[in-house]
Amino acid sequence: MEVLTWTLLVLLILAGIITGVLFTFYYLQEKIIFNPIRLPKNYQFPFKADFEERFYEVEKGVSLNTLLFKVKKPKGLIFYIHGNADNLRYWGDFAFFFNQQQYDVFMYDFRGFGKSNGKIKGEKNLQRDAKILYQKMLEEYEESKVIIYGFSIGTGIAARLGSKNQPKALILEAPYFNFIELVKYHKAYLPAKLISKYHFRTNRYLKKASCPLYIFHGTEDRKVPYHLGKKLEGVNPNISFISIEGAAHNDMQSMQKYREELVKLLD
Repeated sequence: MEVLTWTLLVLLILAGIITGVLFTFYYLQEKIIFNPIRLPKNYQFPFKADFEERFYEVEKGVSLNTLLFKVKKPKGLIFYIHGNADNLRYWGDFAFFFNQQQYDVFMYDFRGFGKSNGKIKGEKNLQRDAKILYQKMLEEYEESKVIIYGFSIGTGIAARLGSKNQPKALILEAPYFNFIELVKYHKAYLPAKLISKYHFRTNRYLKKASCPLYIFHGTEDRKVPYHLGKKLEGVNPNISFISIEGAAHNDMQSMQKYREELVKLLD
């Protein structure tokens, strides 16, 4: 009887610990997934390139901070959706390479990043905000000259946006097959399907996309492992998958092959 009591006690403690871990992950998902750095509203971006800073209201009381980097006689627009951390002060540096290829570049900060206010409360927030901003850009640029570009967590947003519209092309850098697969890779002990508020079904979105599709993935990526990007290669015959040997997660633009391939497709 005493052994049974101790066994039940141990099982109850274990169940409590497991429940606690699951509830913590569920309610703190935004803090675990996103790592924003805020900026004061009067912060002056130091970029030497020609750019415009704009704010767009995506719902009442929520305005997103955006930057539009401009060149003379642009070939079109890169609609850039960044990763899960920092803010436009960091991501703005990535616009320079695209400007060199004679493209304007539009970037924006998610809710709670940089000067953007509001809070991310689920995947629908992120998908809806991207849709609104994309429509704003189509007031200034022909869609046939717009390229949607997603990096890391932004690839799940870019993939859906590309599947719902007709851009010139969709480019994904370091994408995941879907977000649940990525959670399983990093947190194999979690029942990801049951507790995740974020799914970013990139594999499903790409099946429906009709524009040219390009995927760049580094073979040494540990944050979004190479094999999760490689799995996407077969979901749509329009996909061109470009492996970047030796590239990790954040150093793609320093790789010669990446730059050469991107110059060709942006020509």
